Amino acid sequence: MRTPQLIATHTNTDFDAFAAMLAAHKLYPEAQVSLGGAVNRNVREFQALYADVIPVVDPADVDRESVRRLILVDTVHANRLGDLGDLCGRDGVQVVAFDHHAQPDELPDYLDPAALVSSNDGALVTLLVRIIAERGIPVTPFEATVFALGIHEDTGSLTFATTTPRDAEALAWCMRCGADTELLEKWLTNALTPAQRVTLAAALQTAEELPIAEASVLLSALREDQYVEGVSVVAHRVMDLTGCDAYFLVVEMEGRVFVTARSRGGRLDVAEALRAVGGGGHTAAASAVVKDRPLGEVAADVAAAAPAAVAPTRAALDVLEPGPPAVPESTQVDEAALLCRRDGVGGVGVLRDGLLIGRVALTDLERASAHGLGHAPVKAVMTTRVPLLWSATPLERAAVRLAQDEIGWLPVVATRRPQEVADEGVAVDDLLGVVSRRSVSGAPPREPAAPVTANLAGPLGELGLAELFRHVQAVAAGVRGCYLVGGAVRDLLLREPGFDVDLAVEGDGIAFAAELATRLKGHVRPHRKFGTAVVVAGDGPERLRVDVASTRAESYEYPGALPKVEHASIRSDLARRDFTINAMAVSLKPETFGDLFDYFGGREDLEARRIVVLHNLSFIEDPTRILRAIRYENRYGLRMDAHTLNLARACCAMDLVGDLSSARLRDELVSLLDEEKVDFSLRRAEELGVWPAIHGRLRVDRRTRQLVRRADELRAAHGLGGETPRWRLRLMWLLRDLDPEEIAAWAARMRIRAQDAGVLERALVVGKRLVDRIARGPSEAELYDLAAGEPSEALLAAMTLDDTGIAASRLSHFLDVTRHVRLDITGHDLRALGFAPGPRMGEVLRSVLHLKLNGVVRGRDEELTAAARMRESA
Repeated sequence: MRTPQLIATHTNTDFDAFAAMLAAHKLYPEAQVSLGGAVNRNVREFQALYADVIPVVDPADVDRESVRRLILVDTVHANRLGDLGDLCGRDGVQVVAFDHHAQPDELPDYLDPAALVSSNDGALVTLLVRIIAERGIPVTPFEATVFALGIHEDTGSLTFATTTPRDAEALAWCMRCGADTELLEKWLTNALTPAQRVTLAAALQTAEELPIAEASVLLSALREDQYVEGVSVVAHRVMDLTGCDAYFLVVEMEGRVFVTARSRGGRLDVAEALRAVGGGGHTAAASAVVKDRPLGEVAADVAAAAPAAVAPTRAALDVLEPGPPAVPESTQVDEAALLCRRDGVGGVGVLRDGLLIGRVALTDLERASAHGLGHAPVKAVMTTRVPLLWSATPLERAAVRLAQDEIGWLPVVATRRPQEVADEGVAVDDLLGVVSRRSVSGAPPREPAAPVTANLAGPLGELGLAELFRHVQAVAAGVRGCYLVGGAVRDLLLREPGFDVDLAVEGDGIAFAAELATRLKGHVRPHRKFGTAVVVAGDGPERLRVDVASTRAESYEYPGALPKVEHASIRSDLARRDFTINAMAVSLKPETFGDLFDYFGGREDLEARRIVVLHNLSFIEDPTRILRAIRYENRYGLRMDAHTLNLARACCAMDLVGDLSSARLRDELVSLLDEEKVDFSLRRAEELGVWPAIHGRLRVDRRTRQLVRRADELRAAHGLGGETPRWRLRLMWLLRDLDPEEIAAWAARMRIRAQDAGVLERALVVGKRLVDRIARGPSEAELYDLAAGEPSEALLAAMTLDDTGIAASRLSHFLDVTRHVRLDITGHDLRALGFAPGPRMGEVLRSVLHLKLNGVVRGRDEELTAAARMRESA
């Protein structure tokens, strides 16, 4: 079977790998999914049951010579691919990989690091679902169910230590897309087969605890006379029954040794341990198949490698926070309570002469205040016993103590003390910091204060928008934050003309816009679904437009859906943008007016004249950003840094651009081609492989650029800017290898307007025909009939393609003179001559015009005379 594109995964295929292959197929719909060899029983049964909707090919049926792209999921290693491993490194085969446990510095030679898309999520499906959702690729409820199965299996239904918030979000997205909960329950609940029950009993009987002090690790080594499917299920059951931190099941079957490993809590990296026997996987789940080695030797190697794979025990020192939050003993109760609320802490320490002499909980401060003791000193209501944590205290122990502590933080000291409580205080200098419930639970730290890197009040004052900013500041006094954002800040720093006013409000953006419109005596157009609004004020040249949006984070309820908007901080709002240079904000609140908030180094990148993506998946999630980056390079003289350039090139090489046939791609393409200068953009996009990624037959080479330059010159020379869109003229040349029918089909996919699509279909065909017809020497009237009514792009095409200069000269005269010729007589004059209203009048006027174009008649009198003769001869 010919399979130019093949999707493959590791042997012992589980639901995460299987679901990831189906998700990859959504990105590569022309590829075949390969499934064969060792496959987990539940996966094989599931695929067999739904074979009509999940077609797969057996590796044995693949015509290896036909494979040109191998798409790997959940592994990057050839030795884990079974019979397909020999495709890796073969000449003419591009290897692309999606993985969630590959180390970029340990990739095999056949895999270009730029062709690896990776994440640290618990399930690989999460990464692919994120790309699918961002691109708006439709999925069926059944596909969503398969994706959900993969996420459930590889995250232990979100319970494994490797699970990330993105796993939960991806699973929720699958449920919103219609994932079938009954199917999930059926296939996630695996009853043991009789053979598996026998293996489970043997595994429990032979389990031995490895001598590892930091974790409870079991290993079972046994032989089976026949192959037992699904030994990974057995390993899970042993984990559940014994409660161990990690478990290795080593089984000899059919002349090979199968190793399955599981762990929980991140206590032991089983993938690292199984490297000793050629295995792979991730922290919580790994496997290996070993040939030509005895059971005992393999088990011994695994046991020997396990201690080094134990994660260092995390202690209080590892999660230290600055502190403790403390006040002098004379501080009033109300003041201490205000400090607690402002800093979000459950209580404060109390200080005297460099000693921490006690603590007081916020609840006690509030009770004291309720009893009229708000002005009393905190020492009157404090607890004098100060609990302490040793820096080496394991986090599990610290968590237990914090769960019992009303305040929610404990001071940490460097050396162990005889008692865990200091009854007479402890020197502040002896404290390393504090451990809080937040740090122990792994919750993200509170968002840091915004890095204010400059004040741009001066440049803002030079924009001529003082009146607008005065009103904005007045309205901004009622919200948490109001900022000039995105491209507006970039252009402000670059001192670029054409300034757009885009505001982000930490609060109700629509209410803000309504109040601003009232102050400006304008009107507001709200878009409540997105929390955005447009304020318009004034008329004519003084017309002012202000775009207002609530700071937000976006999620997609289902593929192709409009984004679901949630309010967020300014930092979260900026983090969802494309490049660092577009992720800056300038405060417009009165007290911080002009302060530049730059979380991601955008100003530094701008000063260095570089474009940097905010995250590695930026182009894969939205390939139109590649065109935008090229446009910024062209317009501002910036350049993508090496990392961003490699990501753009890899996205094109992996064929992850062309499927984005949408209005977004159309708009970015139009914007790129509509820039005043375009030569650099055409070359850069050619260098990155953008054009064939958009359409396989788009041609942009040296000849194309020459044609574009010549047509641009002619367009300017004949003043056609108002009637010939620059982007449409240039796109005509990019499409010159396509037939009109192909152009029509592509334009429909790109959602190009019918009028523009019609011009693109006809222009070059008509242009070539004009060159041929003009070479035959038509009269001026005949040329008029040929050219009038045709799009100006067709005339410019003919002039550009003409090698003799004849057509160019004749059409230049047509554009500058002939097409503007008008008769001095009208239909009213013909009626005065006795013509009856009807088609004949139009024919006469056209004939008289031909005479005028050919120089036979001049002026009104001669036109009337010619018309009169035509009536007499009728």
